Amino acid sequence: MRRRPLLLLLVSWLGLTLACGGARAAQQGDTPPPPETTVEVRSFKKVDVNLFVRSPTRRLRLGTVPGMTTRTFVIPPTLLSDAERLGFAFEVIGTFGDEGIGSERRYETEQELNVKPGDSLTLTLQ
Repeated sequence: MRRRPLLLLLVSWLGLTLACGGARAAQQGDTPPPPETTVEVRSFKKVDVNLFVRSPTRRLRLGTVPGMTTRTFVIPPTLLSDAERLGFAFEVIGTFGDEGIGSERRYETEQELNVKPGDSLTLTLQ
């Protein structure tokens, strides 16, 4: 009867040892996260714009830049793995003075830049 508690203790100790050793090995093998790549958009436009970033294989909306403001966006690292050049497109949101048209969206400008992980880019809209 005494063998059973001793065996249970031995199995528990062995399991705990393996679990802790595996956690340490996983921590040592972790790679540091990639550096954050950002784009700051300075808008001198009176209308709001949506910012899109595109790689050769994907297009992603980063967010909205309200008129006459500055916003900073983080570029996802997965986009940087596709290519060294990224395209930035701005879609104007709002009306253009014609009451018959109502709200309209259109791409106003597109720009392509060389980008590396960790870069901080600045784009100005006038």
